[in-house]
Amino acid sequence: MPKKPKKTNEFLFPDKLTKIVATIGPVSETKEVLREMILSGMNVARFNSKHGTPEWHHERILRVKEVAKELNTPVGVLLDLQGPEVRLTLPDEVADKGCATEEGEIVIFTADKKLVEKKEKIIFVPEVVVSAVKIGQLVLIDDGLCQLQVTQKDKNFFKAEVMNGCVIKNRKTMSFPGLLIDMPVLIENDYVQLDGIKDNEVDYVALSFARNKSDILTLRRELEKRNLTAGIVAKIENQHALDNIDEIIEASDAVMVARGDLAIEVPYERLIQYQRKIIQKCREQAKPVITATHMLETMINSPFPTRAEISDVAHAVYDLTDAVMLSGETTIGKYPVKTVQVQANIVAHNENFIEADYLECITDNGVSNLVNAVSSIAMGGFFDVDFIVCLTETGRTAALLSRNRPKVPVHVITSTQRVYDKLTLYFGLIPHLVNWPEEEKLLNAEEVLKRVVKKDWLVPGKKTLVLHGPVWGKPGHTNTLSFITLK
Repeated sequence: MPKKPKKTNEFLFPDKLTKIVATIGPVSETKEVLREMILSGMNVARFNSKHGTPEWHHERILRVKEVAKELNTPVGVLLDLQGPEVRLTLPDEVADKGCATEEGEIVIFTADKKLVEKKEKIIFVPEVVVSAVKIGQLVLIDDGLCQLQVTQKDKNFFKAEVMNGCVIKNRKTMSFPGLLIDMPVLIENDYVQLDGIKDNEVDYVALSFARNKSDILTLRRELEKRNLTAGIVAKIENQHALDNIDEIIEASDAVMVARGDLAIEVPYERLIQYQRKIIQKCREQAKPVITATHMLETMINSPFPTRAEISDVAHAVYDLTDAVMLSGETTIGKYPVKTVQVQANIVAHNENFIEADYLECITDNGVSNLVNAVSSIAMGGFFDVDFIVCLTETGRTAALLSRNRPKVPVHVITSTQRVYDKLTLYFGLIPHLVNWPEEEKLLNAEEVLKRVVKKDWLVPGKKTLVLHGPVWGKPGHTNTLSFITLK
């Protein structure tokens, strides 16, 4: 059993600015493994609602929060909703072994189990799918392992030709690139999961297969009905989301480039082009963005990543993502802790070489000039700065600083637990929770830093920019920028 580390508010990788979202599962659910993952660089714990009951998620979420509190380290929690997946069903007689097909063979898809003679190869799908497909439509099964094309359409069924011989397995997912199927954005399991959330436990809720602003607002209403203040992460997984990307980013609180399904829905050669485009648009709107799926996939079974995986993680950093994500690597893999360490090492090294274009801040209040000044100093190298300190009540000022990808940490001081937890997803931000009387006057930068409980990062001789307002607890009143050398 690993030794219990000393309490600290420093990460094992204090210079890592890119955040790591790690999915929690059977191999990572114990307190000991969670502790090592946090110390190795995990900033946000993701829970995939496709697997596990609300009770299972609830217990593990509390465990994550408990370990984070013991370490005095901020760790966010992301609950990923399942969303409206299309899954096929095989006839009972082949459900266990699957349905073997050959190239050129015709398969019938229907919602009516009485329609087709049993001697024919049939697959049962929801009626809404039968209604939506058209002749020529590409049908992808099991993440594209099986590819078919619709050749004939009738009211109650459609026929598709097998393009590559494969075994179609029961309950596998189906994709229809470019086709908009009229399905509700939330399914029954999503409502069950939302009912099991407590407001102080989940910081973000991810919406699968988001198609437009309306989908985001639907989830927003469901959260409000349950008095939940969690932010919404829009998962970009299809062409419809790409077509409506600007309104989706504007309506959501964060975005995930969910490359697994997206790579099936769009031509594969365009995937990284879309990844870079989405990241840039999120930066422009100061919304954090996660790059996800298959980043270190081989480390499920191997203690080392492939060269291509190293390149993939590094290029996400060069694309200026806020966070990179691990899925199967930390849920069912043999090396959950080492995978986090590997990803942390890759991002920490390559952050030294990123070149972010400067995004000027234009807001409705007087904060913009100060944020522009801090960003210019941090990015332009006019004089040495070891880190930035920012006071915030809502997190907005810190988000505006983060989007310019400063090469030094931004220590964010807040008295709001919700802001403290949510800022774990933003590039370069290190939150600190300070108990500060509301509307107390702030005399100077030195007085601000005296209020920080854990001071191990406040090293004498370090040069820092401090951004704050005259009174604590009044959003939008940031008006003071100080440059000090710590004593």
